[in-house]
Amino acid sequence: MSYISDRILFFAIFWGLQVLLAAFPAWCAYTVLSSIPVRHRKQSPGLAFLLLIPYFSMAWAFFVHPRVAQSLKSYYYSQGTPANGDCGDALALWSCLLGIICGPAALVLLIIFYVKAFELSAKMPPNA
Repeated sequence: MSYISDRILFFAIFWGLQVLLAAFPAWCAYTVLSSIPVRHRKQSPGLAFLLLIPYFSMAWAFFVHPRVAQSLKSYYYSQGTPANGDCGDALALWSCLLGIICGPAALVLLIIFYVKAFELSAKMPPNA
């Protein structure tokens, strides 16, 4: 292989990984928001895919991830079960803050947040 084709392959793999890393939180937010009844959603699920826009996503994350937690909190408070705490609101906010400073730490917090969010959304009845 030539030097140029090696560089093209490297950049293709690099950008492919970037897209996958950006798509993971967007897909998670979309999935959790879609499982929450409409009257409790603090944001439309489709807006989560704005996280795929480079650089804009650093600011948009401050809107998406905390609103996922707030939507879960709204649903559980309406059911009279506030025992779930803040439903990961603090985790979501810290992951956004760390996303600006230290990406790997933010990814770890984001994974922990979405594990909690998926657990909470799995407890909801399908036609809530």
